[in-house]
Amino acid sequence: MKKLLLTLAVFLPSLCYSQNLDFTLGLILPEPSQNLNEAQIIKLESKLSNLINNSGVVTYGYNNDFVILPIVNIDDVSIVQGGLENLTITTLDLTLNIKQISTNKSFNIISKKIKGSGKTEQLAITNAFSLIKASDKNILDFISKGKENIYKYFNQNCSKIMSKASNLYAIQDFEQAISILQSIPETGKNCYKEAQKNALIYYKGYQSKLCKENISKAKSQIAIKNYENALSYLNMIDVTSTCYSEVERLTNQISYKIDNNNKKELDLEIRRINAIKEIAKAYYLNSSKTVRYNIIVR
Repeated sequence: MKKLLLTLAVFLPSLCYSQNLDFTLGLILPEPSQNLNEAQIIKLESKLSNLINNSGVVTYGYNNDFVILPIVNIDDVSIVQGGLENLTITTLDLTLNIKQISTNKSFNIISKKIKGSGKTEQLAITNAFSLIKASDKNILDFISKGKENIYKYFNQNCSKIMSKASNLYAIQDFEQAISILQSIPETGKNCYKEAQKNALIYYKGYQSKLCKENISKAKSQIAIKNYENALSYLNMIDVTSTCYSEVERLTNQISYKIDNNNKKELDLEIRRINAIKEIAKAYYLNSSKTVRYNIIVR
């Protein structure tokens, strides 16, 4: 018996997008289906995240758009007859693929068989996931090699990546241009430093665009006397923006119309935007990736 689990996964990287010294890998996990329930998905995530953290070369998180995509195939299901009750034995084919979400490029793949047992097929699948060890040398080596391949790729293709980001900036696709630069890991070469330098330059153009958009939204809210919403849009504009004098004028215009208690609450809630966080949010919310697997029954 051979069945491929039908899964649907939507990945949104964390809005915390700053680069860390530790390289991070996320996970694209399937959504629950009739073959794979939520508890099993949680078990799989727990086991794989432990493996990532145990690798010694990467940590589990979403500080960039590199992920491990697990594909689970039910390779065989058999029933072993016992004295009091039958036992179900399930063999799973687990494939792990290290990918970059924004480019769909694969950096390493591994497949292995895992076997579980239980009173039912569902319990056998859960048992199989529970037997994945955080010390599995083959998977740990797979993660280490994947990171090595990622670093090699960026070191060899830095100029091409910079050129792509520059072209996007030229057509005012600021969010994607900056997100591409932010995906570059700190490989020890000059590529990362150059990317961070260019990202700050591109951010100025992004801020000009963002400033105009949020001022327009704020004015629309002022027109309908929704001053709290207007202030929230104005507070999203960076103080270094070229149009910040207009922000101050509008803020002074509506401040006295907002209840002091509400204004105080807003001031605590709404802070100056974090450049990279906001750009990543805008870009990835508009380009979230959906991964589908076809159903195959044999």
